[in-house]
This record gives sequence, C-alpha cells and structure tokens, in this order.
Amino acid sequence: MLIVDLRRLEQASAEIEGEIPADDPLWEESGVELATPLAVQATAEGSSGRGVWVRGSFLGRIRSQCRRCLAQVEIELAEDLAVFFDPDASANDEDVALHALDAQADELDLRPSLKERVVLALAAYPVCGEACRGLCPSCGANLNHGECDCEVTETDPRWGPLQGLRGED
Repeated sequence: MLIVDLRRLEQASAEIEGEIPADDPLWEESGVELATPLAVQATAEGSSGRGVWVRGSFLGRIRSQCRRCLAQVEIELAEDLAVFFDPDASANDEDVALHALDAQADELDLRPSLKERVVLALAAYPVCGEACRGLCPSCGANLNHGECDCEVTETDPRWGPLQGLRGED
C-alpha cells in the first residue's frame, strides 16, 4: 500500500511496499507509458507535525520511442527515492525532493510524488541502442535495416560560399 498512516508513524517508522499498476489513471497525461507495474519499497519516518522522510527505491519498465529510428523500446527504470514531506513547505516549492504536507492530515498518499519522480527520472532522448543510425532524412527509411535508395541531393545553396574553401589551403 502506498498510503502512509501518519498516526502510526508517530510511534515507529513504517515499511512501505507496493506497486502502481501500468494502467493506473495516475499516469494519464503524464507522458509515461509503463510496460510493467512500478514496484516501490521504502521506509517512512517522522511525524505529520515535524515532517516525514520517505527513503527507498522504485523499479519498473517504461515503454517509449527511440528518438532516432522511432522503434518501440522498453527502458528499465531503477531509481533511489528520498523525499521529505514538510508541513512548512508550500505547494509551489521548486525543490523536487521537498513536498508540502498538511499538518492535519491522517494519511499521506505517496503516488503523486512517485509520479513526479518517475517523470524526472526518464531519459530525455531514449534510444534503442548507441549504434542506432536513425531514419533517412529524405525518404524516412530505417537505416538500421540497411541503406536506402535515395540519391544524394544537392546541398543547400546557402553553403555555396563555404564549398569553395574546401580545396584552398
């Protein structure tokens, strides 16, 4: 369960173990497509009046598109988690490891902060492999499957003045 009972947390730390399903509505409009459920293991310590530390890790597989050839790829996402929920923090705080906590709340739902951490952990430009050659800029053929039949086209005329410099020393 990814909801922490803050009343129990007053006496002792709480072990958190759970997962967020790939089809959970939490992921809608996030740009994240999970290939597997996101597994979470963490420990929560503190109290609602002083703040709550949540430390642990999450693991899952993300489905994305290669930025070079547009092939579907699955990327393993394994990240450490260290988040502080502070009753004195505002919702507008820009620190990604700091979240506002309602001092009057009895429960703490970790799912929104986990969603944020997953989005921040994603690679900006995922690729299917370092050797990916991408797509032909003329015909769009996947160059990983072989050369395309495109003819070499004329270069942009704006490069003309520089072409003359090639042979000069």
